[in-house]
Amino acid sequence: MKRFSSFLILFVWGILLCVSPVAEAAVTLKEEKKYDPIEVLQTLNYCTYSLSKIVSYNDRVVLSFEYDNIINNLNLNAIPDENIVKLLAKLMDTLKDEIISERKRERIEKSYQRKLERTLYNLLAGVKLSPQSVVSAAVSAVSSMGSMYVNYQRQIEEYLSENEEMIEALDDEKLNSINAIRKDLLTASWNIVKKYNIDDQYRLTEKQINEFVESVKSGGEEVQHRKLARLLRDNVAFQYFPPFWYYYALSNKENETFFLDCTDKFLQTHRPIFRKDPLWASVLMERLRLQKKADSKNSDDIQSVREDLEQIINQSNNSDWQNFLFVGLTYAQIGMLEEARENLQRNIDNGYEVSLNGRLLAELLLDGGDIKEFNTTLNKMLNDTRVVNSDKLYLIGRCRNATYLNRFKNEISEIRLIAMNEAAVTELMSPTYLLTIPNKWLIEDAPFDVRIFNENMDKSHHYESLDDPELIISTKKKRVAIKFPEADHTIARKPEKNISVNIKHPLIDMTLNYELEKKDVGRSAKTLIEAFVPFYSEVLGTYRLKEIVFMDDKYVFTPRGVIAENKN
Repeated sequence: MKRFSSFLILFVWGILLCVSPVAEAAVTLKEEKKYDPIEVLQTLNYCTYSLSKIVSYNDRVVLSFEYDNIINNLNLNAIPDENIVKLLAKLMDTLKDEIISERKRERIEKSYQRKLERTLYNLLAGVKLSPQSVVSAAVSAVSSMGSMYVNYQRQIEEYLSENEEMIEALDDEKLNSINAIRKDLLTASWNIVKKYNIDDQYRLTEKQINEFVESVKSGGEEVQHRKLARLLRDNVAFQYFPPFWYYYALSNKENETFFLDCTDKFLQTHRPIFRKDPLWASVLMERLRLQKKADSKNSDDIQSVREDLEQIINQSNNSDWQNFLFVGLTYAQIGMLEEARENLQRNIDNGYEVSLNGRLLAELLLDGGDIKEFNTTLNKMLNDTRVVNSDKLYLIGRCRNATYLNRFKNEISEIRLIAMNEAAVTELMSPTYLLTIPNKWLIEDAPFDVRIFNENMDKSHHYESLDDPELIISTKKKRVAIKFPEADHTIARKPEKNISVNIKHPLIDMTLNYELEKKDVGRSAKTLIEAFVPFYSEVLGTYRLKEIVFMDDKYVFTPRGVIAENKN
């Protein structure tokens, strides 16, 4: 533990000397190198901020991200002393035992990906799908979510509920060591402020930083906004602390003027202290989303957007796949398709959200008229197990190609409809229609609707996700069962001869037309539908799929395959 404390003390002293040279308002250190006092000031404040977050959040996830964002993210070229670089390397070796494992990090990344996808599908809900609406929704989803670490801090309770067993608190001994370092930092700050002749009113104290961290953690944006407004009024030093302006903007993001003013302040006070700055990238993405769409005929507009996009790339690691997705789609919006493809392909090559990036890449190729590359990309996706069915089917619907749709002939036939009589419900024959759908036809975290209808009936169910408690799911068979009971009748009723089923979610809108078959009348339902219904349910009839309406095109379904109507 003494060794750990010693390294942390040396780390803090090293950080305080780690600043980048600028041309104006510079001071000299040992008459060798010039430094900007604002960078020195921000370095002090970032050190205090980092230690405060580790203690306040008290979990290894925050410690791990601070390790990445602070300790492992310094611009070592800006450090004038080789011994300090060596000490930082030793410190990294010491702290790496405290960070979460790659397996746990991947699980948090998966949680983040699900949240982003849910945000995307919520934005698409009720919107008629078009390439423009999908691209616009994806851009909004990425910018509003922020980076994984920012999102983790803002929605930590949700992450805890999903990954409770993997969120580990720091032990008391470790916390005591960090608190001791925070006290040493106060003494070090006085020395640095004096050395650089900095006005101390712009240095954030430990107490002020703690108040800032706790304000950001406050529940509800209105409470956050009021607390942060008071902090700014009472402490002038926050005017020069870029993270403050970012979180202050988020506390009132519905007010676009206020939001853009805050991000302006972020950019004015920001200094390039880190190799990669995720907050800087997030601010630029939010500004691009909110600002008016660039005029493709105005070279100044396009150049400004390009510069921001290039800076987002510069501030992003490969693991920041959502940033490259945003950049790619924004390039597409200003007509720079080659750059758009390059950024989406980067995510695919690195294995990040292959399904989502692949679908959007294929869509850009199709809209750009590059049919050859579209077909090449789609064929790769159809053979890639990482790509989900919904993305494959969406693209097949976009290109309206029966040959591709035939690749799903067997899977389409697995969407089954039967009519059964539940004896416990009524002694009269009153058909209950049971639809079973393979899980892979639906999106885990997206809402979907299932409707059954003809000229005599029209029933529907809405589900928020596959986790809906009203759904009957067979984990073994990977199928979802949905019941459509008929209303009570005073006379016996026979199953309908023809019934249509519509399955609709953010990426698929498919109607299947069925025709009644009699051969299974009287058969026990238990073996037929894998015990989705009680054993005493009697099958009144099964239905044969005869026609598909997919993305407004009609196809005849035959034992030989799917055939486009009125086409050879």
